[in-house]
Amino acid sequence: MDENTINRTKAAINALIDVEQLWIENTPNYNLSTQELLVLKKRLERASENVSRIYEDNKARMQAAEDKIKKMHEGKKRK
Repeated sequence: MDENTINRTKAAINALIDVEQLWIENTPNYNLSTQELLVLKKRLERASENVSRIYEDNKARMQAAEDKIKKMHEGKKRK
């Protein structure tokens, strides 16, 4: 993976950790304040954007890896 992918992955993970913390702090009734809802919105947007970019930037490589694994498993089944 390249540096941009690694940085996006870290940013997405950190944003999701922030979302989890909001949920933990507001358990069990999840009554988020207006400010907390805005933070939640921004963190979810950030995580979603980064995950989408990671996926799109690496889609061909991940598909190639999946295809390679499938071929390996097919070879094992034939034996």
